[in-house]
Amino acid sequence: MQKKALVRSTLAVVGAGGIAAGLALSLASPAQAATSWPSHVFAPYVDTGLSNTTLTTVAADYGTKYFTLAFVNGSGCSWSLPSQSSWQSQISSLQSEGGDVSISFGGYTVDTDATDLGATCSSAGAMATQVESVVTTMGVTHLDFDIESSEMTDSTDYTRTAQALALVRSWASSSGRSLSIAYTLPVLSSGLTSSGIAVIDAAASAGFTPDVVNIMTMDYGTSGTEMGSAADSAIDASASQVASAFGVSSAAAYGMLGVTPMIGQNDSSGEIFTLADASTVESYAASKGLALTSFWSEGRDNGGCPGQTSASSTCSGVSQSTGQFTTIFQAFTGGTSSTGSSSPTATATASASPTATSTGGSGGSCATAWNSSTAYTSGQEVSYGGYNWTANQWNYNEVPGGASGAWNKDAAC
Repeated sequence: MQKKALVRSTLAVVGAGGIAAGLALSLASPAQAATSWPSHVFAPYVDTGLSNTTLTTVAADYGTKYFTLAFVNGSGCSWSLPSQSSWQSQISSLQSEGGDVSISFGGYTVDTDATDLGATCSSAGAMATQVESVVTTMGVTHLDFDIESSEMTDSTDYTRTAQALALVRSWASSSGRSLSIAYTLPVLSSGLTSSGIAVIDAAASAGFTPDVVNIMTMDYGTSGTEMGSAADSAIDASASQVASAFGVSSAAAYGMLGVTPMIGQNDSSGEIFTLADASTVESYAASKGLALTSFWSEGRDNGGCPGQTSASSTCSGVSQSTGQFTTIFQAFTGGTSSTGSSSPTATATASASPTATSTGGSGGSCATAWNSSTAYTSGQEVSYGGYNWTANQWNYNEVPGGASGAWNKDAAC
């Protein structure tokens, strides 16, 4: 993400290690969040290099209990987060109140400096060890990888990242832990750039499917762009690209998407994401069944610098009440899902497939047969193996009765 004030931290948690070391870490018992994430969630970015956002205060004021904390730096293949101990304390307080965070890696500054883990670690195993350490140290079940700038054109970097995340996901699966992993990528109104497509194609080739592909609908570089309409166009185009890359249906592809604008003044003076644009994008994202909405950033959601023609890290640049963008986007949060998935297929919430049927009950006649190529949402019923089954979370290619536990067994039919 661009124009992010990122404070460098010298705190190194663990040194680079190999696959064996990473597996040893994965078998530890991390302090995971007790709460489940909503199936459609608003989780705004918070700049951890600043101290102008208190998570529990935002939660109390606006009902926003889920956040994306940016950014992990991977200098020397050793992860660090600005003011780590302070943020850990905030995370614990938020989790005790039923909220949670996703930890974001990379970002524009880190990627430009080539200090993301994919660039600084010598192997996928070494990177995976660092990622696993973040999960266990911070006690989280959601991760985000913001891939932009020089990382997008470094195939070694983004391929290593995908391979590492496939390892981390397999470790979570082997130890019975939930883990959701997102990719965040820049877009144009026409969708992912050729570099962005190369990143997700490399992930697919490495056997890694992000749970969410979060598109940054910001900084198009064209003065006068109508930012709300551009974001909606980018959503549609990106859904088609994601469906093609990962071989999923259109409904499932929309359900894998997140959308993240920069509120207010973007980097180009003529690009302004207004409050009206926020309402437009939130409504469109909800109508298409997206998994995630976010924005850059919570610490900018105030009217402290109205009329400013360049992006500020501490105010939006438009006339607004404090928290007004947060209030608009908070309407998106709804439903309940698991905290994540260890499956190599996408696990973000998707719109119901037209072939999926929910009978609203158990037993009696058989519901529509389960289909491995259909995305199902919580509460939908299928038949499989002579029984009806009800989905307890969004799932795709999760066999009823399988180890994932995505289905509740009902009566024989």
